[in-house]
Amino acid sequence: MRRAARGLLALALAVGAGAVAAPAALAASDDQVTVSVEIPAAHEFAVDDAQLRWGLNDESSSGAHAFGCNFLSAGEAGDAGGSHAWTAADDLYHARSGDVRIEKPREDGTYELATWATKCLDGRGEAVTTSPLSPTTQSQVVIDGGAGVVDQRDRRATIRWRGSFTVAMYGGLTYWTASDPVLEVVDGVGTLTATGSGYATSRDDTSVWSRVEPRPITLATFERLDLGIAGFTVAPDYVGVAAGVDQPARTAENADFWGSFPRDFVAFQQLTGQSSYWYTSGGARDRFKVALPVTVSYDADEPVTPPTTGPQPTPTPTPTPSQPAVTPPDDPSPGTGTPAAGGGGGGPASGQPVTAAADPQGIPVVASASLTATTPLIPVRAGAAGWDATRDPLLLAGLAVLAVGAVVSAVGFRRGLLVWPWK
Repeated sequence: MRRAARGLLALALAVGAGAVAAPAALAASDDQVTVSVEIPAAHEFAVDDAQLRWGLNDESSSGAHAFGCNFLSAGEAGDAGGSHAWTAADDLYHARSGDVRIEKPREDGTYELATWATKCLDGRGEAVTTSPLSPTTQSQVVIDGGAGVVDQRDRRATIRWRGSFTVAMYGGLTYWTASDPVLEVVDGVGTLTATGSGYATSRDDTSVWSRVEPRPITLATFERLDLGIAGFTVAPDYVGVAAGVDQPARTAENADFWGSFPRDFVAFQQLTGQSSYWYTSGGARDRFKVALPVTVSYDADEPVTPPTTGPQPTPTPTPTPSQPAVTPPDDPSPGTGTPAAGGGGGGPASGQPVTAAADPQGIPVVASASLTATTPLIPVRAGAAGWDATRDPLLLAGLAVLAVGAVVSAVGFRRGLLVWPWK
């Protein structure tokens, strides 16, 4: 709405100025003030309520090996006084702070404000875990109020947001804050920066605790960015990016997710104790570290639809049955059911369920089914009596023999090789 109003205002100014190229000077007399009006080009416009939406990476919203989960919090978290898991009484967690809020999707895909009670729950209301089969909470940082200029023709933009968000790992044992993000786009190449701060600790020695002085950090880079009409969604550079620290070699097995956040970002995280969460380190959860897409909307009232985020659970491999499937006979007797495998007694009565066999782990081998006297095991084409002669191989063979015999007989009688017995 604001953007539309700005467009109408620009149009009115253009008409009032007689569509004269900007800048235009208006002066009537010496006792009047000269006013210069600059009409912006159609491809360039200002924004004053842009929205930034980002989940950083899946690891930021996953289950942790201890103390619940990793999570996002709005605002700059205060000093916890040491490395320990946050509690509600600490008043360190916030779902909203100024123009910053933390949202997470419900099961139906619509978003809701996160809370202390739901920060470790997925859309179904179940606690996330470190299992590769577990979804994430898919939480996202949302910041409104971004101001700046977008030039779609020249593929450049500058948008600044005011506010902070905090990323806490292991329930808060280690956390850091990003403040006042800035998006710069020059010739279609983008950079998202912020001021990083937090507290230094060590995974090996949690008694270490000291404040990390604020410093500029690069949150994400974008090799190619299309500014779009109402905004855009773009994946940050990650896959194929080297972290600048020791990393395992890129192989065919990890090529799809081998990479890193920007190098200065990783260097900053070495102070907070979180560095290995942001690049491929050879751990079991490396695929969860890939940077998620960033969504920017030029008008927070008319946001761009964000993509569905969060890792899909790894498909469960199909188990190999430890027993062979039981094949029913071709022609079960009506009303008697299917005999049990290996003989030895009759099967269930007509219309009763067939009990599925199971391996020692309880995995079904034969799916449950109901057999009735009127339900054939092999489908047949519909006919007057529910039977199709063309599907009976014996009948077809007999008809073929009769046809050949009729032809041979006709030829024999015509040539006199055969005679009728009564002649």
